Amino acid sequence: MDTVVVEGPRDVAALRRLGYGGKIDVCSRVSVSDADLVELIAEEASSAVILTDFDEEGRKMNRGLKGLMERRGVKVESGLRRQFGRMTAILGVYAIEDLDNVVERM
Repeated sequence: MDTVVVEGPRDVAALRRLGYGGKIDVCSRVSVSDADLVELIAEEASSAVILTDFDEEGRKMNRGLKGLMERRGVKVESGLRRQFGRMTAILGVYAIEDLDNVVERM
């Protein structure tokens, strides 16, 4: 996987605190449309994991970005999102940025 796509900067910070050192793209950039974001990602990545939140809005964002990315030739690793979603559900976490709280509790 070449990049992880998250909703915002707090999600980036949470993944970094968990030790993830790879490329992360933020989909909620001011004045950057989803289509423009996907174009930027497609120029640099052939595969991605979309880790938007696991609430209704996050699932909707995931579906939209996934469709755009696949049409642009970026392989979306949906299995990793499902595994991550199961893990976060067990922990009672539905927002990526809240993973910080889990680490602090441990």
